[in-house]
Amino acid sequence: MATLRDALARGSYLVVCHGTDEGQPTVMQAIDKVYKSSVPARGRARSRAEIMRFFEGFDLVDPGLVFIPQWRPDSPADVPSDPSQFWVLVGVGRKV
Repeated sequence: MATLRDALARGSYLVVCHGTDEGQPTVMQAIDKVYKSSVPARGRARSRAEIMRFFEGFDLVDPGLVFIPQWRPDSPADVPSDPSQFWVLVGVGRKV
């Protein structure tokens, strides 16, 4: 990730959409187990803090790093009562 960040020009945007174990750890553990048993590529869920590190050197765009349904919904009614049920965080950052 650092290689990508370093290669981006100032003013560029970085969009990250990443699985997280926050909010739904039991679900994410089950998904992780299935993923690891059926996909040869490596990957894993990360905590909010781990995902935030991807944005070092970037200013986060509002609303920050949030669960998918919280990212600029058309209406507040579009956000479920428990957005963590989507187990994926998304954020956009602008390189300073």
